Amino acid sequence: MIIEMFAFIAFAIVLMLLIAYFYYRDKGIVKQLELYEMAIDDLNVRLHKVEQDDERNSGKENAVNFSDELGKIEESLSGKLDELSDPLLKTIRAIKDMETEIKRIEDSVNERINKLESNTKLSSMSSNAKLINEKAIVDLYKAGYSAEEIAKRERTPIGEVELILRIANLR
Repeated sequence: MIIEMFAFIAFAIVLMLLIAYFYYRDKGIVKQLELYEMAIDDLNVRLHKVEQDDERNSGKENAVNFSDELGKIEESLSGKLDELSDPLLKTIRAIKDMETEIKRIEDSVNERINKLESNTKLSSMSSNAKLINEKAIVDLYKAGYSAEEIAKRERTPIGEVELILRIANLR
């Protein structure tokens, strides 16, 4: 029981440490996302300027440069999104694995509790059976049976029968 409590406490501590780790890690990811948002805003401003320049110049050179720059931006953003999604997926998988492990431990603990409850019921039943057996031995002795006859009849060792009779102050 104590070992199970220590195991449960250790598991809870590990779980809290993992949650704290993920919390701080997510905090870093949020900061990165904010930086990306600022970069996107900056790019939008630049894009707006390029569009204004394009409207003024309406030359083919500006359109080619604009499309090249836009392609580079798209590649950069898709790479950054791929970098962010990988840690998040790993985190989600780790949490699902922990939930599975917690469920397995919970089932194990419930099974052990049920075994302990059934053992407790059996031990209380056996102590009641001994009380009935002792009473029968005393009654048989009072009825005139010898210790040997009582031992045979009750299927109890003769030493136990004599001990019960001594405790009852009959011998």
